[in-house]
Amino acid sequence: MNSQFANVEHHINESRSSRRGEANALRRGQQKIHRRYTPNLCCRVPKGMASKVVARMSSHDWRRNDDLIELRRQGYIPYTQRNNPDYRPKPMRIAARSESREALTVLSLVLGANCDYNPDSDYPFEVMLPFEDVAKAMGVLHVYESGRKAYDVALHALSVLEQLDYLIVSRGQDTDTGQNKPLRIWLTENFFTSRGIQVDEIRQWLDQYRLWAIKNGLTESLRKKYERHLVRIAHLGIDIERKHSLKNRLKKIRRWVVSPDLQNLKRNAEQVIGNELARRQQDAQRLDTLLDDTAAGIKKLAAARRQKQNGFYQAWVQWTMGRSPLTAMQLENTLKHEQPGLLNSDPEAFYRLLLERVGAIPA
Repeated sequence: MNSQFANVEHHINESRSSRRGEANALRRGQQKIHRRYTPNLCCRVPKGMASKVVARMSSHDWRRNDDLIELRRQGYIPYTQRNNPDYRPKPMRIAARSESREALTVLSLVLGANCDYNPDSDYPFEVMLPFEDVAKAMGVLHVYESGRKAYDVALHALSVLEQLDYLIVSRGQDTDTGQNKPLRIWLTENFFTSRGIQVDEIRQWLDQYRLWAIKNGLTESLRKKYERHLVRIAHLGIDIERKHSLKNRLKKIRRWVVSPDLQNLKRNAEQVIGNELARRQQDAQRLDTLLDDTAAGIKKLAAARRQKQNGFYQAWVQWTMGRSPLTAMQLENTLKHEQPGLLNSDPEAFYRLLLERVGAIPA
C-alpha cells in the first residue's frame, strides 16, 4: 500500500517538474484560459485614405473569402515548416472559427491604419510600425512577469495573411532576443482587391493623397520622414538591397498603382526615342551628336513626367475642362509675361498661382 502511494506521489512530482505540469498545479482546478485577450483595434486611424481602407476592412466577411476557403482546403503551413519539402499540410474545415476571423479582421485594420500611402515612396504600402507595436495596437500583447513578451495571436494571423498573398513579410534576427521575427511588412495588391477595392479607386485615393500633401505643404516633410525610416532600417541592418526577388515583387506593386496615363506616356516616349535612334543610325551621323540629342530627349521626357506628377497641373487641367481653351491660354501667357522662367524653375508654383487667380483654391 505504501509503495502505491509512493508511486502516485512520484508521478505528481514528475508532472510538476515540467512547465505545463507546474502551470496546471498552480491553477488548482480553475478553468484553463482559452485566450487572454480579445483582438480589438487600439490605435488611432488617420483621416484620408487610411480611414477609407479601414472602413472597407471592417465590413469584410471572411466566411465568403474565396482565398481563405481555398487555403483552408489545402491546409495552413507553419512558418517553421515552409522550407520542409516533406511537410504535408492537413486540410481543415472551410469555415474558420470566430476567434480566427476576429484576429484576421483586427490585424487588417491595424495594418491598413499604419500603412504608408505616399505614392512617391520607393516601395509603396509599407507598414510603418514594428510588429510588436502592431500586436499592441491589436490588444493581444502579453507581458509575463519575467519581461518576456508574447503575441502568438498576431503572429498566427500574420502567417495566414502571408499565405493568402495579402502581405509581403521580410524576416530577420531580432538583435534583442536573437529570435527570427517579422521586421518589415508590405501590403500587396491582393490585400485591397480581395476586400472589394478596385484598382481605379486605389489610384484615385493616391492622387487625392498627393494633392492633399501638396496643398498643405507636406510633400517635403513626408519625403524626409520616409528617408529617416530608410536610415533607421539601414542602421538596424534590415534593408533589402540584396533581396532582389523581393525588390522585383515590390516594384511590380508600384507599377500596379501607377496611373495608366503615365505608363502610356513612358511607352510612347520610349517608342519615339527608339524610332529616332534608328533613323539617326541609318543616316550615319556622328556618335557625339546622337548622344547629345538623346540626352536632350530624355531631359524633355523627365520634365514632362514631372509636369504630369504635379498635382497643381492636374488640378489646372481639370479646371480648364468645359471652358474656353482661349481663356486658359490667355491666363497662362499673362502669367508667363509677368514672371518669365517660373514655369521651368518651379512648375508647382506656376500652376498654383493660376489656380489662385481663377479662384479654384484659396489664395
